[in-house]
Amino acid sequence: MLLVHKVSAVASIALGVLAMLGFGVADFIAKIILTYTNAIRTVLLSQATGTVLFLGVALSYDRAFPSLTVVCLALIAGVLSAVVMCSYYLALSLGKASVVASISSCLTAVAIVLSVWILGESFTSLQLSLIVLVFAGILLVAFEKTKGNESSRTLSIVLALMAALLGGGNVIIQKLIAVSDHYLMALFLTRISMLGCLVPFTYSLTPVTGKAPSLSRNVTLSLLGLIDVSAFFAWYVGLRIGMVSIVTPVAMSSPAVTVLLAYFFLKERVRPHQRIGIAAIIIGIVLLSMIS
Repeated sequence: MLLVHKVSAVASIALGVLAMLGFGVADFIAKIILTYTNAIRTVLLSQATGTVLFLGVALSYDRAFPSLTVVCLALIAGVLSAVVMCSYYLALSLGKASVVASISSCLTAVAIVLSVWILGESFTSLQLSLIVLVFAGILLVAFEKTKGNESSRTLSIVLALMAALLGGGNVIIQKLIAVSDHYLMALFLTRISMLGCLVPFTYSLTPVTGKAPSLSRNVTLSLLGLIDVSAFFAWYVGLRIGMVSIVTPVAMSSPAVTVLLAYFFLKERVRPHQRIGIAAIIIGIVLLSMIS
């Protein structure tokens, strides 16, 4: 039994690492796409592509319908996912990828607190100290005295924080779905619910133009959807076999990947105190994953 537990723990961490890499690369690609595409429509198109790709997996392994309780949880998770994704992508379109990704990753701290409160998972004083470190990092990252575009920068931080808070709550719901029977079909229902919220929201805010997206743009959106859904699925399966307080901090260390890619390829530069803040967030999340 002990060996099985250790294997499950290692497997859940490995899945968390795969999710971390996938989320980090997806965020980087999203930032590039958002320089020439509407944020909310980007969410819709990329997530629709990812959902279609996931449908084959769900139907191959699980065609049974989950219980009514799980269906309700899936619908709620879908709505939350839509709000979180829109908030996050809007934040990316308005602010620096390195800053936005770091702030939104703080959903880890929110998820750990909720996992203790709701799921009864263990919580130590060291974990509390690291959570304080993460939030101190947020304050450093958020403080930037600049000329011009102050309202856009502030809004990007507010939206990133909203994504973190709602995303942390969504993690707990996803955990409850992941440990249920027929979890693949439940995840598919979650994504359908998310798309159902995104479609009217997208076309009510974004005027439809007669110009069709280019082939390269469609390919990039499809790639974004594929990477994102693959990372999400790895994290989701990790939640099924492991603890929220272990898998989520590992998976949400993805800003480390995004920051590096943004630094080398987008030439994003941040102020010294923001570098300290980003480092505090990433170190706090990584240490949370190591001690959890």
